[in-house]
Amino acid sequence: MPKDREHEFNNRLFDSSRTKELEKKIVSLASIMSLKRRFFIFTILCFWNALTVAAQNNESEELKKLDSIAFSSLENNASKVLMDAGNLLDASLKGKPSFYTVNAYTIFAIVNKNRGFYVTALDYSLKALNTAEKINDMARKSACLNNIGSVYQLQHEYEKAIDFFNQSLELEKKLNQPLQQSIRFYNLGECYKDIDKLDLALTYFNNSLIIEKKLKNNEGIIYAELGIADVYIQIERFSDAEIVLENIGRNITNNQFEEKIIFHKLKGQLFLKKGDNQLALIEFKEGENLSKKHNIRTHLIDLLRTQISIYEENEDWKLAALKYKEFSVLNDEMNSLRIKNQLDDLNYRNEIIKKQLELEYVQEERDLAKKNEEFEKDLRIYGQKITWFVILLLIFCLGLIFYGVKKLTSKRND
Repeated sequence: MPKDREHEFNNRLFDSSRTKELEKKIVSLASIMSLKRRFFIFTILCFWNALTVAAQNNESEELKKLDSIAFSSLENNASKVLMDAGNLLDASLKGKPSFYTVNAYTIFAIVNKNRGFYVTALDYSLKALNTAEKINDMARKSACLNNIGSVYQLQHEYEKAIDFFNQSLELEKKLNQPLQQSIRFYNLGECYKDIDKLDLALTYFNNSLIIEKKLKNNEGIIYAELGIADVYIQIERFSDAEIVLENIGRNITNNQFEEKIIFHKLKGQLFLKKGDNQLALIEFKEGENLSKKHNIRTHLIDLLRTQISIYEENEDWKLAALKYKEFSVLNDEMNSLRIKNQLDDLNYRNEIIKKQLELEYVQEERDLAKKNEEFEKDLRIYGQKITWFVILLLIFCLGLIFYGVKKLTSKRND
């Protein structure tokens, strides 16, 4: 019972001529009625809250399930990964922006980056970044910045890549995530190495190595040491490079295929710099064989090119010609693939834009139809109002005429 109504009811009791005992009983009854009303309202609120929480939990469970499916498809390189990511994205966009939305955009970005669709990958990464900023998820914001940096790095836009890696690194320092900091240090080292800022590259690789050693992360240690060895070879600190490579050789595992390819490539470069072409060829061939065996073509062009230069220096024109033929075929394939990926990327982007425009057009048609319906409804109401106004006006006019005629008749009779 509302307080003002209670107060009014109690005042009436005090103004009556009943006894005090009866007053107490009735006041007690009024209080019980008030409590029952409040309990009823409270029960309704609790029930409504329970329904809301249940709906949110159901929605959350659905998103959690879709998120798990999408990431599983990504990890297993499943053909349906884009479909699963699309299901997650559609479900997450029905509600408020959430980390599930960021995850969906990120999966789209990773898949397209791996396909060589860098424009599309960048677009999805920027959408993920925008959503992460909206929900103030700093960890995912950092991951998005790092992903954007990686796309720029693959396109050899190193200055942009360095900028995004640095932004991500600053966030990881605030979040106190050592492993993530190490990854950013390594990425920065790679970029600075590629633009020949070797002192900076060495600093970042060493920073990464320090963290990886603290964490006892073998894979991270190997990658950091490979980066360091690469820089030592380029600045001709051969003794230091040998020590690092020997350490890598002791700790590298059989299933670290790409790391082993880089390891043999660097050993070959070291022997080549020291003038031992024969040992250099052995290492380059080992790296080439591993590349072909595990279908890792990232370093194969460099391995073949270097072997050609050694054969030419040794005046072994036959082997040089054979390697050059293999190099040309692979180079043409990779260039064709790169061009195809760029064209496919543009076509894919155009299809996405086309679908978005179609959806916007359909939505605009629906909005226009709704506005037309509302306009027609308002027009009908307005027409009805005018009709009633005209009817009332006619009635008023008829009444006025009738009154006038009556008055004139009355005067004549007088």
